[in-house]
Amino acid sequence: MKFFVASKNPVKINAVISAIKKEFPNSSVEGFEVDSAVSAQPMSDEETRQGALNRAKNLRVLLIKQEVIEPKEEVLCIGLEGGVFHPDFAKSKNELWSTVWAVAIDHNNQSYFSNGARFPSPQFLSDMILAGEEMGPALGRHLQDPDLRKKSGMIGFITNHFTNRTDEYESVVKIAIGLWYGRDCVLTK
Repeated sequence: MKFFVASKNPVKINAVISAIKKEFPNSSVEGFEVDSAVSAQPMSDEETRQGALNRAKNLRVLLIKQEVIEPKEEVLCIGLEGGVFHPDFAKSKNELWSTVWAVAIDHNNQSYFSNGARFPSPQFLSDMILAGEEMGPALGRHLQDPDLRKKSGMIGFITNHFTNRTDEYESVVKIAIGLWYGRDCVLTK
């Protein structure tokens, strides 16, 4: 089985590798850079979800156009997008939460979505984002680590490296792939 990731970011690629290693130990995973067609910093759950879907769809089109895959070849194209949103239960208008969306699109153009990794952003970072900055570069500049989003990310920072961005994305993408993997169970039981 071949898995393609709609990003060259090692965090996203490694998240997919980790998510599939048990069920698909001999599979290949390859990343391609594609556009999300949403803001560099998605500011809602809806925009973040759309970015993940756009990435997966744009990847599938690119792979077929470049003749990397055949149109009906059984592969999965994975789109991952991180963003922020203002929850309904927020106590202030400046409260932002992190969100991650994953989508797996198969050879029949069926989409399998998952969402998670939802937690509050530190207020200083929320203020930077609300002022128009993108989370990764803003926090990277604050921590003097310009490659932060390709490493531990915000979750690594706020958990003192108890967990990291790869783990954060792995859990969400594993559910999206799992929904594809279990698709026949839902229809037959």
